[in-house]
Amino acid sequence: MTEVPVPLPSRPKVSRAVPVVTPKGTATRLPLVLVMAYLVATFALFLLWPINWPIYHADDWLRLIGYMVLCLVVAGVCAFAGSAGDTRVSGPLPMLPALLAAGAVVAALLLIPTSYAYTGRPPWEAMDALRDQGGAYRRLQTQLLATTGQRNAIVALRAFSAPLTYLVLPLGVTRWTTIGWTSRAAVVVTVLCSIVFSIMRGTDKEIADLFVVGVAAAFVSFGRSRVLGHQGFQLVRRYWSWGLVALVFLSFAQGLFIERKDQRLGGFINRSVVCANNSRICADLQSPWIAWLPLPQRFGATVFILSTCSGYYGLELALEKPFDTAFGAGHSPASLSVYEAVTGDPSLHLRTYTYRNGGDHWSEEYYWSTLMAWLANDVGFPGAVLVLGLIAWLWGLWWREAAAGMSDPAAVLFCLATTMMFYLPANNQVLASYDGYVTLTVWIGVWLWHRRRHALSAVLSVPAGQPPA
Repeated sequence: MTEVPVPLPSRPKVSRAVPVVTPKGTATRLPLVLVMAYLVATFALFLLWPINWPIYHADDWLRLIGYMVLCLVVAGVCAFAGSAGDTRVSGPLPMLPALLAAGAVVAALLLIPTSYAYTGRPPWEAMDALRDQGGAYRRLQTQLLATTGQRNAIVALRAFSAPLTYLVLPLGVTRWTTIGWTSRAAVVVTVLCSIVFSIMRGTDKEIADLFVVGVAAAFVSFGRSRVLGHQGFQLVRRYWSWGLVALVFLSFAQGLFIERKDQRLGGFINRSVVCANNSRICADLQSPWIAWLPLPQRFGATVFILSTCSGYYGLELALEKPFDTAFGAGHSPASLSVYEAVTGDPSLHLRTYTYRNGGDHWSEEYYWSTLMAWLANDVGFPGAVLVLGLIAWLWGLWWREAAAGMSDPAAVLFCLATTMMFYLPANNQVLASYDGYVTLTVWIGVWLWHRRRHALSAVLSVPAGQPPA
């Protein structure tokens, strides 16, 4: 009996496009609009708040305003361009409950040695530190000075564990309704660790980061609900409690911020002016422009503008100087310190705009100079606009993939990019530390791997001879 050969099915081509799951225009762009509006507001406050910025010539003002308008327009256009178009299959991150639990455990274990390293005190003395935040900040400064060069092991531990500990808040909030109580407890533990560390140090960065990342992650969850067809009352019923939590946290953060600055400056009740650190750049608290505000809020808003929006003054000082490239190391204090540690050469640091601003009594150790000034250290101010456009485009792309494509790695990167955009008036926040640098690098790698992995699985699932869905 003759055997008849059975033809084997042809293998599908791996070059097929990934199936589209969400058509163009489905996802909201509200988070992008809100952050861009915040940036416009900070620059308007810099221009209008009664602070005696020492910018004396109309040409200097026009140059600064023109450059900032260009940057904001480019960032807005590129963010919207990145968020446009069809969204393709991404899928959830595997083993998320295990990752959340591991991140919380590592954050809790690191809290003890980091608290000792930065404050000389254990974290269980947080309530005592909370009663005197001015004293906590002074202890931090004393400890940093006394342990210079002795914290390398802790810095390395924090940097290598940062990609794991960072994911807990953005993915925990984004996937809150689909994770169990153990994973939710992991989110709470991680948040408490950050709050305790902030209290022990007497610093506001940790609280601000929690708020920015938490709100960004909540917007990803909101965007996914919109894509799934939830509207109106459904969205209100699902997110009203989250909005309440955000308001309570913001109220707590504002009160703590005012208390800390009050203790550092020795009280604000009888103050008529507030100055930026030890400079002669001061705000008039009795100005009729702001006198209608209650004194605590007037003081808090003024200190916020002097500390955060003062980066625009650093930008103006940098715009006055000639370009001298730092060859790729100048965009970040972390990259500069690594270069100097490896080569022993401080010359690239001395080339940067941010260092040279010290000649105008605007030291990079105590004052801000905006994200664009840090980028310009390497590529000049025209190049900084292009790099800012790329960052904004990726920000929009990660938003689209996080919300419409349901990509968990994109959600983490969207939170990181939102943090970078939120701190734009001050500095290059995400890349300023080893923690942020490692976190961004690792998660870009995870995002690319995850994207390719799901793209190939989607392609191979398409029967031969049929177009993708």
